[in-house]
Amino acid sequence: MYPNTKELIQQIQWSSFTGGYSTSVEEVPPILEALCDIEEEDEVLSLLFGEMLSHVKQGYNVFEIIEPVIQVFDSLCKEDFAYPSTLTDFLAYVYTMDIRSAVPILTMPVRYSFGSKDEQPDAGFTAFKSFFRDHFYRTDNEELVPTDIYFTAVLFPAKEEISRIFDIIQRNNENTALVKNALISAALINYLTGERTSLPVEITQLLTADESLAPYIPVYNGISGFPVEQEQLQELLDMEEDIEVQWAQAFIIVAATDALLIGNLQDAERLKTALDGLFPVLEEQKAKFEEEEQEMDFPLYPYMAEDLTSIVFRDFLNRGSVLDVSQLNEVQRYCLEKLYALKIHTHAMLHAGLLPEGITPDNQPTLLPIYNYSI
Repeated sequence: MYPNTKELIQQIQWSSFTGGYSTSVEEVPPILEALCDIEEEDEVLSLLFGEMLSHVKQGYNVFEIIEPVIQVFDSLCKEDFAYPSTLTDFLAYVYTMDIRSAVPILTMPVRYSFGSKDEQPDAGFTAFKSFFRDHFYRTDNEELVPTDIYFTAVLFPAKEEISRIFDIIQRNNENTALVKNALISAALINYLTGERTSLPVEITQLLTADESLAPYIPVYNGISGFPVEQEQLQELLDMEEDIEVQWAQAFIIVAATDALLIGNLQDAERLKTALDGLFPVLEEQKAKFEEEEQEMDFPLYPYMAEDLTSIVFRDFLNRGSVLDVSQLNEVQRYCLEKLYALKIHTHAMLHAGLLPEGITPDNQPTLLPIYNYSI
């Protein structure tokens, strides 16, 4: 299968690219050739995440060999590869750090080290964005799935996308999964661009008419930066998963938390009230998290904690130095005291230059324990 792609694999000068191992230039081409012959999605996932991943990424390092790999993925899609979205998901996992740096909430949290500034995104990340735009970006609103909306907002958060997303919602109003993801995507673009585009009346009416969609009105408003009350979001704050929502790995409580915080950032008293309502939920999730043995992925508690602290300390992310507490405003200090009292520390806090109590840059251990593992 995919003869043009197999020919491309043979033509690429693999020795020109470094990989995770000295043998990567010999091992990656056969993995890609095997990908051309696989017929089951589970086998594609196993091959990419089991055999390919360590050749293209190890820890924070993404290796040059990812660039020709993306060329091969591009060729596969041109030959109508059966599982194109799996290729996108793999590349998104490879570039988790770059995505989180650009979109610091509602995406996969990353394990930041203390006070370190991010490197510039490499050429492979640019190639990934081009790959997505060429094969998944839709202007005709046909064959749209929530993944398309998600990655459009993550990779291309531009104000002009919002009107297109509104159009998508109206054209696909019976597809609740698409509507929910589209609303969160448009709201996040508002947050990232600093814009505050209101929901059109016709979309508000559409959402109000469906009780499963009505709670997404305050989600949109809050993430966009409009004030919201906890009561407006309580239904979602009590609800952990929503399998229709791709954002935050289906933890709708995280989307609701972000909406409540962002919607009250401009008012110190409202923000403190919001934090007072959210900390008991966070403490409860922390207790659940610590009762179970956790894998290295991110269950609910770290997602919620990372987003909360990314929003509250957003002005200090990626500073590359110690954050003096005197630089914090009243609400940020209030939040920090609550976090320390609950023995909560996050990678976002490290990223902002905040160390756990009792640890200084001079005496910090080689590995700082965050959650149930070390960075």
